Amino acid sequence: MFTEGIATRLGQHLDRIDLELVDSRDSNCLAKIREARPAVIVLEVNDENVERFCPLSEILAATPEVKVFRLDPDFDRIHVVTGELRSVNEPADLISMLLPPG
Repeated sequence: MFTEGIATRLGQHLDRIDLELVDSRDSNCLAKIREARPAVIVLEVNDENVERFCPLSEILAATPEVKVFRLDPDFDRIHVVTGELRSVNEPADLISMLLPPG
């Protein structure tokens, strides 16, 4: 119900959202995502097909600029995952990224 509700809400905004569906059961899922070059990907957390054909680590490696929204219907939550890529030259820069802000 949770995932269907989110899909319905997204469908109400097709005039403002460019939406392309990729079947997670398709073994070419990752290739289709690379080709589409989306800004956002919406996945269902407990979809075993995603982990088999299109694991999150491979999605982020193929499209590091993408935001991934993982729908978790078991807890009615949405997880936001980003693959922000940063380069650091000094260990101090790495340490500053690991420390909490403040």
